[in-house]
Amino acid sequence: MSRDTASQRASTARGGELRSEEAYRRTLGLITDGRLVDGDRLPSETELAARFGVSRPLIRQALSRLQAAGVIEVRWGAGSYIRNRGGAAPGFGPIGSLEEIRHAFELRQALEGDAAAAAARHRPAAALEVARRVLAELETALQTGAIGQDQDVAFHFAIAAAAQNPLFERVLRSIQRSLEFTISLTRSMALTYPFERRRIVQDEHVAILAAIEAGNADQARSAMRQHLANSCTRLFLGPGAVDPKDSTPQ
Repeated sequence: MSRDTASQRASTARGGELRSEEAYRRTLGLITDGRLVDGDRLPSETELAARFGVSRPLIRQALSRLQAAGVIEVRWGAGSYIRNRGGAAPGFGPIGSLEEIRHAFELRQALEGDAAAAAARHRPAAALEVARRVLAELETALQTGAIGQDQDVAFHFAIAAAAQNPLFERVLRSIQRSLEFTISLTRSMALTYPFERRRIVQDEHVAILAAIEAGNADQARSAMRQHLANSCTRLFLGPGAVDPKDSTPQ
């Protein structure tokens, strides 16, 4: 494949990511603008797609992301209902400095590490099914050169949901803008990495879910904390600063 072709594919992928983000933000705005309350039914995928001028698959991605975050509940055959409208509004502002990026990663290591451990103890079927589906979508993003930001965010929220403690989700949602910013930044930079280095990032996600599904709480905590520590290192020092052996906790 020529360099021009690869560049065109990357550009197309980034355009898709922007449309996906726009669909998500507009759907989120429909929930937070005050006209709907918990328990209300959202318009159908077809109605939302027509209203926002996007495709149904993009609306479906937005709804999946909101479901993983605990904001809506999807009832198959009945539609999507608002579950926690208050959870749609993050409590902290955007990151404003490099130091705040480090702080965000440190907080996420503590919070999400324990959430992964709790998820390994409980292993709820519904939340883990979401995590598996999103992980498969991340694999597709890896293979096609897409950023995969939405799927990465959804994966981390699915793990928080699997912890079966609503406070994990609530705190994670309170830093959602910081989380989305750091994930967007790290995944955008990852597009410049060799494929083998991007594979390492995906393998870290795989290791997290594998430990949870195995019911190994200590391993799940270690895998999540190592993944977030590696993400911070890659961001500040480059992908070569992470030893591949550090991507799979022993």
